[in-house]
Order: sequence, then C-alpha cells, then structure tokens
Amino acid sequence: MDSETAILDAAAALLETQGVASLTTRAVCDAAGVKAPTLYHYFGDKDGLERALVRRGLADFMQRKRLPAASADPLEQLRAGWDVALEFALKRPALYELFARHARAEPDLVADAYALMHARVQRLVDMGRFRGPIDEAARAMWAASNGALSLLQSGASRKDIEATSGLLFNAVVRELSASTS
Repeated sequence: MDSETAILDAAAALLETQGVASLTTRAVCDAAGVKAPTLYHYFGDKDGLERALVRRGLADFMQRKRLPAASADPLEQLRAGWDVALEFALKRPALYELFARHARAEPDLVADAYALMHARVQRLVDMGRFRGPIDEAARAMWAASNGALSLLQSGASRKDIEATSGLLFNAVVRELSASTS
C-alpha cells in the first residue's frame, strides 16, 4: 500500500471511530505510520486531507447512487437515490458531517448528486407524474432530503430520522403529484 492510501485509510478509520475532532495531522500520521512531511506532501495540510477524504467518500456514495435501480419506474429510482443518501449518512455520520461542512464551503461537491436527482425529477415531470416547473420540483425534493439528513446533527435516533425521512419524501411526492385544478 502506498503512503497516500495509508494516510487516507488511517484518517478514515480515525474519523469513523473517533469523529471529526480526531482528525489531527499528528493522530493521522501516527495511525498511518508516516511523518508529517509525508502527509503534507500528499495533501498540503489538514484541510487538504479532509477534502481528499470527502472526495473519496463522495466517489463511493455516487457509485451507489448511480447503480441501476431494481425498477424502471422513475419514482422508485428517485426513492432509491433518496434512501442511498440517508443510509450513507446514517452508516457514516462522521464522514457525512465532514462532507456537509465542506459542501457548504464548496457547493460544487454536491453538483453531481443534485444533477442525478434533478434528472430523475425531470423524467417524472416529462411523464406528467409530477407537475413543474422542474427546477422548483427538484429544489423541493433536494431540500426535503437535506432536511431529513439534518436531523443527524440534532442527535435524533435512527428510527426517528427514518420515519421523518419517509414522511418528507411522501409529502413532497404528494404535493408534486397533486393536480393543478
């Protein structure tokens, strides 16, 4: 294993077992068995290391979101993508916390995830199952999903987060599916 991968693996392990506060350059170097100059060579600084962790986690997340859905129904595909996001955040809360912080500072991090969700909403609008305008419908779906995910920071239980997530998804779908008359 090369030093860059060893550093990222050690940082990821620290992050998931001890939280974001554990990501000090000293702790990561100790866990990876490298000296600080090696970490700085690959990542520049602690922020660069965090960005690399976020990008690696995001690549894994997007790979799962892009997997073909078991159904050709675009609403079921939209729900599957929603569930992937929720499960990712629940299984890797420290990485999700780090990702959310970096996404606020670097909105392009979420561009691919938003584009994928937008395309699924677009299909539903095109089929007449959702009413438009498309950008408004996509923003509503995105905001509801992120609202459910925000419950992680409040310390809500998994059960409560999942229940609220289902409620929000169904409410937005119901509203977007409503007839305009």
